[in-house]
Amino acid sequence: MSNERLDLIEKGLNSKNIEEYEIYLVEKNIYETIFLKNQADNEREIRDFEYFIRILSQKKDKTGIGVIKGNSLDKGQIDKNIDICAILSKFNSSTKYFFPGKTQISDLNTADKKILDDPIAIKKDLAEELISEASQQKDVKTTFGRFRIHSYHSFLRNSNALNLNSKKTFFFVEFALKAQENGELSEFWEVGYYKEKEHLKFNERVNNWARRAKDILRAEEPKPANDAIVIFSPSVLRAAINPVIGFHALALAHFEKVSRYNIGDKVASDNITLIDDGLLDGGLSSNSWDSEGNPQQETEVLKNGVFRNRLYNQKYAILDNVQSTGNAKRAENGTVVNGNSNLKILPGDISLEEMISNVKEGYYIEQFSWLHPDNISGNFGAEIRNGYYIKSGEFQNPIKLGNVSGNVLEMVKNCLYISKEREFSENVLFPYMAFNNLNVSS
Repeated sequence: MSNERLDLIEKGLNSKNIEEYEIYLVEKNIYETIFLKNQADNEREIRDFEYFIRILSQKKDKTGIGVIKGNSLDKGQIDKNIDICAILSKFNSSTKYFFPGKTQISDLNTADKKILDDPIAIKKDLAEELISEASQQKDVKTTFGRFRIHSYHSFLRNSNALNLNSKKTFFFVEFALKAQENGELSEFWEVGYYKEKEHLKFNERVNNWARRAKDILRAEEPKPANDAIVIFSPSVLRAAINPVIGFHALALAHFEKVSRYNIGDKVASDNITLIDDGLLDGGLSSNSWDSEGNPQQETEVLKNGVFRNRLYNQKYAILDNVQSTGNAKRAENGTVVNGNSNLKILPGDISLEEMISNVKEGYYIEQFSWLHPDNISGNFGAEIRNGYYIKSGEFQNPIKLGNVSGNVLEMVKNCLYISKEREFSENVLFPYMAFNNLNVSS
């Protein structure tokens, strides 16, 4: 069916003598269970597709790029979209650009065959497992939940005879647990995407959610400290490192003259090696090819704290006369941007338990209410939602409220410990990491 859709759009492009074009089409199948309290309240199936057309208009030393999004296969609507896209390509002007051609693509499986064969049965079993685990927790109650299976089929075809497709399956979980004691009420709310069924670990995960909901009831504001030692969980690290270190590693940041990183600079502690891995087994952003059709790959960004390689999409690779590293991402409006695939940090040589035991006084942060560092400066200040005060190598009491503040670019220069354990958190595979010289306020 999808090849027929592509053929229909391509026929319209050819009938209008469009010489340079690209069609990116995604079929989306979503299977959802919504919970109210400890019962399934609603079951939904969503089937949809959308396509993006890009048309190039070559000029002397520039290229105009028109982009349009569509979700109708009516011939009249397709023709209208093509006409608008062609006009946009005449008026827009950017640096010299051309579409990739055929090249060697890795054979990477990013879809679970069992899910493709019977998504409704898999969803039913996993949703029942999730609510069963939640129902067994003591002193907490489920208030709301949402469990989804996503099954996407993506296609890319361009005028350079590139013709690619790939399938991907992944999960979405949103879940809230309420705890109450002596008239006090707390609620823990989790939202996240998970690539593999093995990453769900509902028994372990729901136990952790319940503990955190109950710990909020007895949590205290943190003891203020300057130059504090703080341990970040993998999910917290994702929110800190991706938008800052990941951004400064992009060719986009370099060409816009906002990157703080030059090749060969020492930018982090010796114990940090950071890799962008578009082929990572279990990575949420893993795929054989990026949004322009270039092969995704493994690129060493930092090695022992030294900046080694920039991350390129097609546009910036052309500008720098290098090969793309497969770091093109598709924005919601169909434009192509330079971005990270999956980031991973190599593991350290001590366990999380040993890491905590090495801290005489410090803090462990499991979750912030928000963490949105400035991607250029690296500055951040975030309220603690779940964490623990560490004293003499042990957790003393839960903490909440108060703030942790610092600068991500400086923080990674002050990394004390990296754990052996690593965990997936959406598009990262990160360890637990301890940093000093952070500020904690109540």
